[in-house]
Amino acid sequence: MAATAEIIRRRVEHGREDRLWTFTDFAHLPSYAVAKTLSRLTHEGVVRRVRKGVYYRPKTTRFGPTKPDLTEVFTDTLDRKDIDWKPTGLSVWNSLGLTTQMPGVATFAVDRRVRVKSAGMVRVRIVPSLHSISTEERAALDALRALRFIPDTTPAETIHRLVDLCREKRLSFTHLARATFREPPRVRALLGLIGTLLHEDAATLTKLRRSLNRTTTFKLGLAASFSETAGWGIR
Repeated sequence: MAATAEIIRRRVEHGREDRLWTFTDFAHLPSYAVAKTLSRLTHEGVVRRVRKGVYYRPKTTRFGPTKPDLTEVFTDTLDRKDIDWKPTGLSVWNSLGLTTQMPGVATFAVDRRVRVKSAGMVRVRIVPSLHSISTEERAALDALRALRFIPDTTPAETIHRLVDLCREKRLSFTHLARATFREPPRVRALLGLIGTLLHEDAATLTKLRRSLNRTTTFKLGLAASFSETAGWGIR
């Protein structure tokens, strides 16, 4: 036990400051000894207990000790629960040039339900299409879902920007088309519009069109900007 405790202590004290430590960092050591040693280091002020199984070693600055990044705490929890996740929302939309706004709360797309214990820390969305697409592609699908609610832009500007991103190869239309069959019909219609503007493969566009109800109309305020909307039931 003493030798194990010394191994843990040395690793923490010689490790990087301003980082999280969890039991998984010491998976090769007896869990009881890890828990007891981290608890002792907490009492000594070497680390702070953030939540069960998660500890933080602060860095001392002229403004005082640093505090843990709560989003990092959250994503660490997701990793430990084997929940797949990707950042999405305003932070990624900003990086894609879809908006100039930055988020006050981080948003994550997850593949199954997760309980958020820290209100106001993060926002989560369960999404059907998380695998086999990039973070930017997941955020692009979310942008189509929230087309009318992205700040500092218009629906038409968002469509134009997504077309440009596909042309620049930052987004793969093929990946988006494959994933969009698990999205709401309006997202498939919007992606069909984007594909039409890109002159994408006719077979892919036909498959998207056949997945839509011909009698459904999507009122998204785009008809005045794109003549191609009629073929996708978009107004």
